[in-house]
Amino acid sequence: MKPIALTALIALVSTGVYAEEKPFYLKASLGYMKFDSEDSTAVKEDLNSTGYAFTFGYRVNDYLAFEGGMANLGDIRKEHELSVRGLEWYYSDDEILVENFDYQSKRETKYKSYSLGLALSTQVQQNLNAGIRFGVHQWCANDSGREEHFGSRNWYNQDGELLNTEPYDNSYSWSNNKGSGSNPYYGAEVNWTSGDWGINLEHTIYEIQDEKANLSSVGVTYSF
Repeated sequence: MKPIALTALIALVSTGVYAEEKPFYLKASLGYMKFDSEDSTAVKEDLNSTGYAFTFGYRVNDYLAFEGGMANLGDIRKEHELSVRGLEWYYSDDEILVENFDYQSKRETKYKSYSLGLALSTQVQQNLNAGIRFGVHQWCANDSGREEHFGSRNWYNQDGELLNTEPYDNSYSWSNNKGSGSNPYYGAEVNWTSGDWGINLEHTIYEIQDEKANLSSVGVTYSF
C-alpha cells in the first residue's frame, strides 16, 4: 500500500507543479466566418469568409483563465442597384423637373477585433475539457467601395413642353474609411490536451453594433 500511496502523492504533486509552472498559453485558431447581416436592399451579398484569431491566456486555476486576443473577422461584400424613372420635382412656380437615373454601388468592409475577457472550463473526462468564453472586444472596420449615380434631368413647363435636358454622372470611390467601437463577445469551446499541446473546437460570436460575426474554428494551444 505504501508504494501505491507514494506514487499517488508524487502524481498529485507533479500535477500541481505543472499547473503552477505552466499557467500561460498561446492559441492560434482558423475557421469559417459568417456574418448575421441580412440586407433586404442589397441585390448581392457575400457574408462568408475565412477568419482567424490569436489568443494569449493566463490560467488562474483549472477552471478560470484570463484571455487577451486579436482576431481577423473577415469581410462583408454588398452590391446595391436602383432605377428610378419619372421622378417629379416642382422646380419653380412654372417649371417641373423630371429625373431619370440609375444607382449602383459596391462596398467591402473588413473587420478586426482586439479582445479581453475570461474563459471558464471544466473537465469532461481525462484530457478533455469544455467551457465558455466571454468578454469585451474593440472592433475596427475598414470600408472601401464605389458608387455610381447617373441619369438625366428634364425641365418642363406647366403645359408639358420640354424646356431643357441635362445629363449627369456622379461617380466616386473611397478606401480606408475607418470606424471602430466596443461590443461584447461570447462563445463555447471543447479542448483536448496532451502534454503542453491542445486542440480546440470553438464557436465565438463577436457583436458589432447591429451585426454579429460568427467564427467557427479549429485551434492549436501551447502551454508554457
